Formats: sequence, C-alpha cells, structure tokens
Amino acid sequence: MILLSYPLTQYLIGISDHGLVWINVIALSSVLVGMQLKMKWLILPIFAVSIVWIIPYNFAPNQKNYTENVILSITTRKGVIDQVLWKDDQWTYYNGRLSTATPDQSMYGEATLYPLLQVLPEKAKILIIGGDNGVIIQQLKTSKYRYQSLHILPYDLDFLHHQIKDLDLDFMTLIDQNISSYVETTPLYFDAIIIDLFNPAGSLEMSAFMKPYFTKKLLSKLNITGFLLTQMGDVYKQPKLFKNYKNQITSLNYGTVPYHLQIPTIGQMGWVLVSKGLSTAQLTHALKSSHKSFDSRWWNDDAMAMMMSMGKQAYFMEKERSINRN
Repeated sequence: MILLSYPLTQYLIGISDHGLVWINVIALSSVLVGMQLKMKWLILPIFAVSIVWIIPYNFAPNQKNYTENVILSITTRKGVIDQVLWKDDQWTYYNGRLSTATPDQSMYGEATLYPLLQVLPEKAKILIIGGDNGVIIQQLKTSKYRYQSLHILPYDLDFLHHQIKDLDLDFMTLIDQNISSYVETTPLYFDAIIIDLFNPAGSLEMSAFMKPYFTKKLLSKLNITGFLLTQMGDVYKQPKLFKNYKNQITSLNYGTVPYHLQIPTIGQMGWVLVSKGLSTAQLTHALKSSHKSFDSRWWNDDAMAMMMSMGKQAYFMEKERSINRN
C-alpha cells in the first residue's frame, strides 16, 4: 500500500482535473482497510495516508497555484518555470504568468516570424533578444529558412535551455550576458533583430528595452537594409506602450508597420516591424505582395492582411480610459 500510494496518486491526478478528490478517496480507503484489521495494524494505513498526502506535493510545491496537474516546476536564476498538463495540452508559466501553450504555440510563432521572413533575404544574420520560451527558435527551425548566423541573447538562459533542449540548430550562438551590455559592446551587425521579451511592460527592467535610447542603439546595430521586429505584448492591456513605441519609431523616419493578432491563450498580441531600407509604403506593399512559402499550420496571405488591418487605433486608448474610470 505504501509503495503504491505515490505512483497511483500521481496517475489519478494526471488523468483527472480533480486531484484532491482522488487523494481523499485513497486516504479514506486506506483508513477503512486498516480498521478491518486488528487495531495494532492501524499504524500501517495511517502511515500510508501520510505518504499519499505529502509526497506528490513536495515534488510540485507550486501545485497550489494551479487547478490542473503541475508536471514540472524548476527554479532558474531569474524566475520559476511551471509546466501544467491539461488533457493533452501543456501550458508553460514563467513567474506565475502564462508564457506559451501548445494549443496555439505555432500560431504565435508564425504570426511573429513569418511577416519578417517575407521581406528578409536569405542568408541573413539574425539576433533574437529574449525568446526564452523557445517558440520563435522552434518556428525558425520549422520554417526551413536558411540563415547565415543566429545569435540568441535570452533574458533567462536557463529558461531557454529548458525549452530548446531537444532542438538541434546549426550556427546558433547562445549569449549569456546582460542584454543592455551586449547591445552596447558587440561589434557585430545584423540583418534582422527580433525582440521577443516576456511581458514588456511588466517591470522597469523590461520597459527600458522599449525606450528611445535602447531602440536607437538597436537600429545602429542593423545593416543599412536591416529589419527590427518588436513584440509588444497584449495591446489591449498596454495600449500606451504600443502607441508610443510605434510613434517613436515613425519619428525616426524609418519604414514602420504595426500588426496584431488575437492569440486565444495569451491575448491580443501586437508587433512593430521596422525597416531601415524601405519606407512605410514600400514595407506595407512588400508584406502584402510577397509570396514566399513556409511550412505553416495557420499563416497565409489572408492572415497577413488581417493582422495589418489595425482598425481605429483610438479604440485601444478608449478601452484603457474606460478601465481606468472603473
């Protein structure tokens, strides 16, 4: 009974959304079995009950934060990774907030990467800042785009290591360095820089990467025909950040195209694509008229047109005002 209590409980939790119910069933059953024996043997089921209650949650201390079964919890140098299983889908949380989920992981990857790949020549030198959940790197591999070099500057290297441990990428250079310091000191120049930071407005540290000084520094690290792609987070929740970032880029006289998409699990995500060599009109035309083909589960020309149709952008600001009034 003692030996079977832990694996049986873990199994029952894994196939059910009601792990605590199963724990109580096993515990009560153990007590009832013990009561049918002589009283001196009652210590055996009591001990088994203790094992059932204690062991599973010592291995997943953050289980109390989730309804579904936590299958993995890892503490990194900068945060905590929790992976939650619900039916056949896996949800990955970073510091308690959803980072990626298998139901629409490919949708996020394609929406982020494929517009850039439509205008980026082959054999490009690419720098990814962030991308710790590994989705963009996995999508780059899936696309079969032939790049010359790929440098990855994650916020949390341990998180990235965990997410891409089974992925074999050629010409990939992982950089374990402070983001600002690397951008300031690197002698390298790139054809494309992708900023894919988790929750850009979530802290002073993250929001600093959206400021004009850092943006100008990044643009200075691009080749003369290079592209800067920035993921802006949920545009409904932080409309000012999205609007101000787009305006600051536009004021520098670079080609700028914003786009957005509703990702079911993580919200209304926004991106800003910037070109040093193309005007806004030229970049918009290139995105609409290009027909490069990539392996895709969701993205196509119609999806690109939909993402670029931003509607009345004042709506985002009006939504924020209504939230503040309440």
